[in-house]
Amino acid sequence: MFKNANPENHTGQARFTSTISLPAPSMRKQDPTPIGPSIYISGHISGDEDLIVYGHVEGTINIGDRLLIVTKEGRVDADVTARVITVEGRVEGKLEATEQIIVRRSGRIRGSICAPRIALDFGCTFSGSIDTDAGEEFSSMSSDSKIADFKSAISGTGDAPAKSAMAKISPR
Repeated sequence: MFKNANPENHTGQARFTSTISLPAPSMRKQDPTPIGPSIYISGHISGDEDLIVYGHVEGTINIGDRLLIVTKEGRVDADVTARVITVEGRVEGKLEATEQIIVRRSGRIRGSICAPRIALDFGCTFSGSIDTDAGEEFSSMSSDSKIADFKSAISGTGDAPAKSAMAKISPR
C-alpha cells in the first residue's frame, strides 16, 4: 500500500536515491559520478563523465562535453567547464558551458556565466555577469555588418530573415 521512500537492497542497507532529474538514459552513457555530501575536494577535477556534486568542491572542474549538477546541498567554489551545468546549490566562480546553464530556484551563483543558452528560474540568486556567446558565425561578422543587419531588421528592409524576424513582433 505504501512505498518506502528509501528501499533496502538485498544486504539490508538503504539504497541512495536522488530526486535530481537527469537527461533521458539514451543520452547518457552511465549514471553521473557523485561527490558525496561529506566529501570536500580541493584541487583540479577533470574527466569524461557526468558529475553530480552533493559535497564541496574548491578549485577547477573541467568535464568537457559532459553534464555537471550541483545539488541543493552542494557547494562549488571553482571555475567550471562542461557541456551543461545545472545549479541547485551554491556556486562561486566562472561557469562556462558549451550548450546551456540552468540555475534552479534554490540556486545561488556569484561569478560569471557564459553559455549559448542560460535559464534563471524565478527565485534564484545571481550576482555577476552573463555572456550568451552568440557563436562563431555571429562573432565573425564585422561591427558594421551587425549594425546594418539590425537597422534593416528594424526598418523592415533587407533580406527575408530580417523581415521574418520583424513579423514576429506584434504591433501595439
